[in-house]
Amino acid sequence: MLLSIDTSSRYGGAALSGSDGQVIEARMWRSTANHTAQLMPAVTELLSARGIKAAELTGVAVALGPGPFSALRVGVSAAKGLAMAGGFPIIGVDTLLLEAWRYLGLAIYGQPSGQRGTVSWLDAGRNEVAAGMFGSDGKRLREDRVAPPSDLLQQDDEGPLPTAYCGEAAWARREEITSLAGDGSGRVVMPWTPADRLWALAEVAARRMSEGQTDDLTTLQPYYLRMPTIGAPRRRDRVRQGRPASR
Repeated sequence: MLLSIDTSSRYGGAALSGSDGQVIEARMWRSTANHTAQLMPAVTELLSARGIKAAELTGVAVALGPGPFSALRVGVSAAKGLAMAGGFPIIGVDTLLLEAWRYLGLAIYGQPSGQRGTVSWLDAGRNEVAAGMFGSDGKRLREDRVAPPSDLLQQDDEGPLPTAYCGEAAWARREEITSLAGDGSGRVVMPWTPADRLWALAEVAARRMSEGQTDDLTTLQPYYLRMPTIGAPRRRDRVRQGRPASR
């Protein structure tokens, strides 16, 4: 049984799933801090509900971000600790892909998304969002970006016009996206729930496990588009740590 952990935003979750990626049991919460108080009790409760021990897991999957620095560290550290103690594989998947996962390959407004991009947004702080653009095969169509929403929408007009905007930050800004998009743009904001990422993580991780695509426990790290501002200059550097997953 696979354990999936997501601490990419205020909304966190843990789930158990079978080899087919179907979620069997899950726990979700909204944290006001960094998920430390919620994560391991939720994992313990999940295992107890199914009558299994951590050592009996077949693997652990974790959402790598981008997201809040401390929150991502909590999730990745817990996943690595469990994998090390249990001796089972670990799979890290970047959260921008997880946000887009359920909408890849959809046809909206009569346009196959394989001919256009699907864009996922996550909050990056400072009234900015992190954005990833994906084709219908789950591969990135461009480098991930961090910028104010209005700037990102303007940049999208310069490249492949997205069919769908999705993810937590896009849903929270759906009125802004619609108003800035203008009539006839073909843009649509897709519904979002906190469970979307967690369910996608279980499915993506199951596929990767079946293909033998697991990660190195010693080198796997959260995915930061920029370093945290605490203890560092307020720069706009974008730093990739970890390997963004592909479908």
